[in-house]
Amino acid sequence: LAVGFLFLIGFALNSGGSLEGENWVVNHLTADGAEVHPVEGSTLTATFDNGTVSGSAGCNNFSGGYTLDGDGITIGPLASTLAFCDGVMDQEQLYLTLLQAADTYEVDGDTMTLSSGGTVSLVFSVGEDMSS
Repeated sequence: LAVGFLFLIGFALNSGGSLEGENWVVNHLTADGAEVHPVEGSTLTATFDNGTVSGSAGCNNFSGGYTLDGDGITIGPLASTLAFCDGVMDQEQLYLTLLQAADTYEVDGDTMTLSSGGTVSLVFSVGEDMSS
């Protein structure tokens, strides 16, 4: 009975606050202090699962490792495919740079923020499940 109670407490503490197991879609990025929305027709995603992050940078897919320490996060190095897509390559480079620069994260319901040096750099929302 005590083990079941501890399991329920652990589940309650972790529910809604985990970045793992969701398909996160970027709402906006912060570049030079300005909020930048993804280029129309492109989708920037990230899925965190058991130490591996993967997703779409708008044109190319990427993957790499990540580690968590409390609200701290370390992402990278990241590898990506090498296709060229007109009009999104600067955005793609910015996104991958911001991901790898992130040092903290926060999940609040269906929103996740990644920050670097105390400044929010990426804001995500839970997107559709891409596994099906």
